[in-house]
Amino acid sequence: MESLEIDFMVLKKMMTAVTAQAALLDELLELLGRETTELSAVNIAAMTQTNQAKEALLKKISENAQVMQQAIADMATGEDLAPDSPFGVVAEHLSKKGLTEPLIWQARLKSTAEKIRQVATTNHGIAERFSSTIATSLNLVTRIINQSNVYGATGGYKKSTTGAVMINREA
Repeated sequence: MESLEIDFMVLKKMMTAVTAQAALLDELLELLGRETTELSAVNIAAMTQTNQAKEALLKKISENAQVMQQAIADMATGEDLAPDSPFGVVAEHLSKKGLTEPLIWQARLKSTAEKIRQVATTNHGIAERFSSTIATSLNLVTRIINQSNVYGATGGYKKSTTGAVMINREA
């Protein structure tokens, strides 16, 4: 085991940023779980609120990631590691000095990130299928409208094209 010469102020700053990031990622995982339920129930109003909450949360995550990266770089520099060392490398280095907490948090962050990837992939698949279903339905309705029967001048029904156009709400 190496000697325990660690700048504990820098360590505390790094661990504060890491625990904040873990809390934000946990919140994102919970939000994505709620999104899965909303997508499955096709609750458009709730999906809109969830998307707004996700945008705000992703902004917080991005801001904290910058703080965390700086704290990790400061810790790495103080430990004679490359300033761009990933958290896993710094955590492993610190574990050799007897500090296992960073390594535990690194494993937790990695596990949460993997869960987020899985749920996000599921949500993406649900959203893609929903979008495809809506597009197919709109195409069918458009074809039906364009193939409608029109009452003709001779008193009978004639097949003709009406020229209807469906407009995408988001376009």
